[in-house]
Amino acid sequence: MNANEHVVNADSDGYFYCRAVDSFLNVRKEQHICGCGCPFYTGKSDTARGQFVCCYDEKGMDGQPALFPSAAGLDERLYKAYAYAAKAHLGQCRKKTRIPYFSHIITTMNYAMELTQEIEVLQAAILHDTVEDTWVTLDDLKSAFGDRVARLVETETENKRRNIPASQTWEIRKRETVEHLKSACLNTKVIVLADKTANLESIAREQHYRGTEIWDKFNQPDKAKQEWYFRAVREQLTEFYDTSVMKEYDRYLSLLF
Repeated sequence: MNANEHVVNADSDGYFYCRAVDSFLNVRKEQHICGCGCPFYTGKSDTARGQFVCCYDEKGMDGQPALFPSAAGLDERLYKAYAYAAKAHLGQCRKKTRIPYFSHIITTMNYAMELTQEIEVLQAAILHDTVEDTWVTLDDLKSAFGDRVARLVETETENKRRNIPASQTWEIRKRETVEHLKSACLNTKVIVLADKTANLESIAREQHYRGTEIWDKFNQPDKAKQEWYFRAVREQLTEFYDTSVMKEYDRYLSLLF
């Protein structure tokens, strides 16, 4: 793999596309990464068309490009979590779109970084959907990342009741989430807030282009019930009312509802 295979194109909405890994990127602040852990510079454009070339470092871990080589002091454990999640979510897309699911992981992580710098919590934020939506088990996470990370992921994992259609279990699953948040630890709430804010951001972006028909694609197409859920989650996150992430959460609530 060479640097020329890692050309990313930026569009006007802040999405980047890396053709080497077929992953769209929603870039926020200084964090830039493609779906297999390939970082790229955004400070310098190599053409007038808004193209940027990924960094490539043959000394990266496991023969892969180094994560954020220009960011001094980044903990290598974050690279490990990114690479693990990218493999687990490979081929998955956001519901009824062509946007790779890993874009949600990136956005969730970015919000989590505004709330905490605890590495294990950030690892869990990156891995938060692996057990719920991929082949990964809690035992797999324990082996790879330790008990604490696995427990944090477990606390953010819904009981999908896979033998029943998701549309029939949506409300009970969401009520279980809200009830769980009443006694959840602060770090679990960090991941939940980051995750739900990322979801709201994604929905708001899509609604901007497609209108209210976007709700039809969800297991719960009733917009009023979706509003109930997001507001009920918010009520259980009072510790974060003055944070930048909650302000974003509220902004997306106002745009959507």
